[in-house]
Amino acid sequence: MGIAAAALSLSLLAAAVWTLFPNAPGPLRQVGERVSRPFHRLFSAGSEALAQGKRYIAGMEALQAENQALRQALAQGEAAARAGELAQGENQRLRALLSLDSGEQPLQLTDAWVLSRSPDNWRACVTLDKGSRENIQAGQCVIDAQGALVGRVEEAGEDWATVALVTDPSFSLSGQGTVSEALGALEGRLDLMQAGVLAFTDLSQGQQGQLGEGVVTFSQGGKYPAKLLVGTVTSLAPDPGGLLSTAVVTPAADLEHLGQVFVVTAF
Repeated sequence: MGIAAAALSLSLLAAAVWTLFPNAPGPLRQVGERVSRPFHRLFSAGSEALAQGKRYIAGMEALQAENQALRQALAQGEAAARAGELAQGENQRLRALLSLDSGEQPLQLTDAWVLSRSPDNWRACVTLDKGSRENIQAGQCVIDAQGALVGRVEEAGEDWATVALVTDPSFSLSGQGTVSEALGALEGRLDLMQAGVLAFTDLSQGQQGQLGEGVVTFSQGGKYPAKLLVGTVTSLAPDPGGLLSTAVVTPAADLEHLGQVFVVTAF
């Protein structure tokens, strides 16, 4: 160890002499050059490694910045795509409504969005984001984009409205079969609500309705639009007395996935 240390010290001394006294005599100058050459190479290699490390770090930082910019651009593109999909869906719904006719006169509609549903198992109601400020009132019918009956406005505030769906126990309208022309009452019932269906009741023995036929609203007094599609007869249950029968109707509107709906404010 002492010999190695002494050799290193002599080497450093010679390198220093060669560096500090470039005009030194030839033999001493040659010794300084030989001794200092490895240190110059070591220093040059270290400098190059340090420069490479700096370039690598700079490259990584640039790559991270580019990745961040790409992620932001991707997020903006996805947001624009979602907005486009929503606009396209709304455009399709509005096009469908343009061709909708109640069979008596065109419908005046106010669009609204469902904010919430009834929190219990005793009601089938939804709350809309518009109310009396947009001329929405109790008793008005609510339809979906295909013109199928969703329910009736039960109560309206200035900027909200509660709608009883066709399956709600409080719902009641007159209906008519599209094939049999059977007349009866469309009623929501608690025992049918959980299954998502409603009753078509008070059907006479001669007009019991037919399986698979459509059922529409029937309004002789003009209190609500006639011929709005309610649903399809999926089963028949004769009355034990034999005078009347009841049909079960599956709603045409998708009541479990309501988004945008339309309130019939005039017809």
